[in-house]
Amino acid sequence: MKFRRIGSYLLSALLLTGILPPVAQADSSHPQLTSTGNNGDGGYEMNVALGKPYTVSEPANDPYPDTGGELTDGVLASDDPADEAWTGFYKGSSRVITIDLGSDQSVSSIRANFLQIPSAKIQYPNAVSIYTSKNGKDWTALKHAGPPVAFWIGVNPPQYTFEWDAVKDGVPGGGDKSSSAVFSRYVKVRFTTKDWVLLDEIQVMGQDGHIKGATVPNEKELYLQPGAQTGGISNLALLYNGHYNKGLGDWTTEKLIPYLAHVDQNGTPSDWLFDGILYLGLGSPAGRSFAMSFNGSNWDDWKWYLDKTFATDGDLDALNVAVGEVMKELGKPGGKSTDKYPVVLMVPYPAEPQTNFGDVDGDGITENFNAAQVGADASLASKKKAVDWYIDQLIQRWDAKGYNNLNLAGLYWLNEEVAPDGTNDAKLIKHASNIVHDNDLLFYWIPHLRGYQFFTWKELGFDAVAYQPNYFFQADSPLDRVRDAADWAKSLGMGMEMEFDERILTDANFRQKYYDYLNGAIQLGYAKDTFRAYYQGNDTLLQAARSDEPAVRATYDDMYRLIKGKYRP
Repeated sequence: MKFRRIGSYLLSALLLTGILPPVAQADSSHPQLTSTGNNGDGGYEMNVALGKPYTVSEPANDPYPDTGGELTDGVLASDDPADEAWTGFYKGSSRVITIDLGSDQSVSSIRANFLQIPSAKIQYPNAVSIYTSKNGKDWTALKHAGPPVAFWIGVNPPQYTFEWDAVKDGVPGGGDKSSSAVFSRYVKVRFTTKDWVLLDEIQVMGQDGHIKGATVPNEKELYLQPGAQTGGISNLALLYNGHYNKGLGDWTTEKLIPYLAHVDQNGTPSDWLFDGILYLGLGSPAGRSFAMSFNGSNWDDWKWYLDKTFATDGDLDALNVAVGEVMKELGKPGGKSTDKYPVVLMVPYPAEPQTNFGDVDGDGITENFNAAQVGADASLASKKKAVDWYIDQLIQRWDAKGYNNLNLAGLYWLNEEVAPDGTNDAKLIKHASNIVHDNDLLFYWIPHLRGYQFFTWKELGFDAVAYQPNYFFQADSPLDRVRDAADWAKSLGMGMEMEFDERILTDANFRQKYYDYLNGAIQLGYAKDTFRAYYQGNDTLLQAARSDEPAVRATYDDMYRLIKGKYRP
């Protein structure tokens, strides 16, 4: 999708070339984990996971093997990645370590210790989540956390412990932060693996049995459900209206109707289809990008995009007419006489490399987004000016149009992750969120797979979020990526993105990947009561709707069946 990134770099070489022997027993050179002091409840905390069995979703990778007990053996590794106490996991799907404590324990903290050495392609995980369960089936997320520094930054010491602490972080479902522990038998740690991830130990500190203040967590994992938080949108179609050759970014009433409504072979609407449209652009006629890019867009590009989107007989005018035509055939969207069709519009990203955006505020000085040149504070101030101007212009133009069939549900943040650097990107997003909410609009986001700080979407101020599996785009992407993304989405309360493009029209292998998403929706539970966004290249579903080839036309009809809850694998 757009500027999909499956990985930030290629592995150039392994740090080690031989297979390291497993740790047979605790070595005197390694620190040992023992009991700690009194916990204030009259008892002594200890590592209740010490020596306990665990399962791993995928085996550790050579040359950092795990013989089946190293993550709970009480042995902490040194800063040397060649230390045999490190267990390594290389790329692929997120890893999940599940520890069985043997019986219910009062757990006060859970720690997972990792190593980062960028020169050796060893990184902290982009996201670590810690869970607990009484039965090993129903899980409650205790904490989601990210790395303390970006993946390319060396740190000294290079180790970092991701930790949930009951007193500091609280217990979900336990009311205020007075709960001193969770009362559970099972502990789970999930982490992303963008490159090499080295983990030496998972510590579960607590006491045997039930102590005063220990709470049984009761929050369940759920996908983001459609409703007020999503602007009433269940199925949001992404339509790209930036600059493309051959006018692919120009939307007409005729092209829009097969997205608003399911049409038969003659183009006649039979039922409503997508219940929301997101207009977004990637590039301008000047060749600059609205997303994060070394050739980032400037003020002229942003004005061009607004002019195009709001032009007479332009993209929004065409959508307003198309909705009206479908209403004549099918009635109001949702069957309500007062309903208007919800629309989401993008906010371009003020890309860090842009040093000459334009003089937005008329002070005679062009806005410079480059923190390396002007400093992080000045860069942030310039970015805020640009975003403020854009949102103000967009709302003015929307109000001036007075669309009788459309409702502006909210705005979409185009960049698909929080910039992993010191440029105050999180502050910029929160600022944009405040402006959006001050205008009684919702804020939408679709972060890419393993995107930096994707799990902080609520703290950033987003309302409706769908997570990208990034499974479709490469022929050799493993199917498990869909399951992995769905697990993260459900754990974090996000929706899911369905991804495909024009290749499903001509390539049977990519058509199968398309159906992997549809089948995954049924098998993984995001087919119903889940907010979904749909990346479909430029006009894949339009072409499928018009196709005379049965297998191609079927992709359009099966999408309709999925949306209506009638699809079966």
